[in-house]
Amino acid sequence: MIRIEHLAYAYHGHHPALDDISFHLEQGERLALLGNNGAGKSTLLKCLNRILEPPAGTVFLDGCDVKRMRRNEIAKMCAYVDQQPQMPRLSVFDTVLMGRKPYIRFEPTAFDRERTEEVLELLRLSAFAPRYADELSGGERQKVALARALVQQPQILLLDEPTAGLDLRNSREVLELIRTVSCEQNLTVVTVLHDLDRALRCCNRFLLMKKKKIALFGDESVLTDDAVSHVYETPVKIRMIEGRRTVIAD
Repeated sequence: MIRIEHLAYAYHGHHPALDDISFHLEQGERLALLGNNGAGKSTLLKCLNRILEPPAGTVFLDGCDVKRMRRNEIAKMCAYVDQQPQMPRLSVFDTVLMGRKPYIRFEPTAFDRERTEEVLELLRLSAFAPRYADELSGGERQKVALARALVQQPQILLLDEPTAGLDLRNSREVLELIRTVSCEQNLTVVTVLHDLDRALRCCNRFLLMKKKKIALFGDESVLTDDAVSHVYETPVKIRMIEGRRTVIAD
């Protein structure tokens, strides 16, 4: 589904942000991009759908080179949610309906509206439909942004710190929604996260970055005490607590 070969990127041509990145994901896998601040996680995410255009390396989405894809084709395949999504002065319904833009030629069809209603119900947002999106709380806005992405009917969901600024309850709800939707719709997810515990609860593949390169990649078996401690440059232990792997920082 996603294949990256020798990707590199530098801001303004001389500030390296990614160095020789290669990995692949299968359909339906959920990948957590992890690492310290400045490791290149958000830059990598934005290269996947050509928000940023890397000068070296190749990104393949379902076998297609993104450099050869039209923007509308990418939008139908990939949905992107920023870490602080901006909400327009529109109702929640119309804000989510905007996610149908890649499919709308002149005006929204009955199917576009039906799809919007289905996604609002799926994310338990139907009661918010008439409210202004820019008046919602942080957690509610994040769910609306996720709904706007899902209404695109993407095969790939790209999320940049979807729990940033959210309280414990909303963080948990958002990650559970992501995992549930991915499993039910066989949706591939790539998400930047800072909390390894949350990543372990949401994702089944892990890519840890250090100094613009891949330090670890694989399933949760790659997350050993020594490996994670090396990436984060701080002592870390991973232990089973109540049946779940939990990260303990010394």
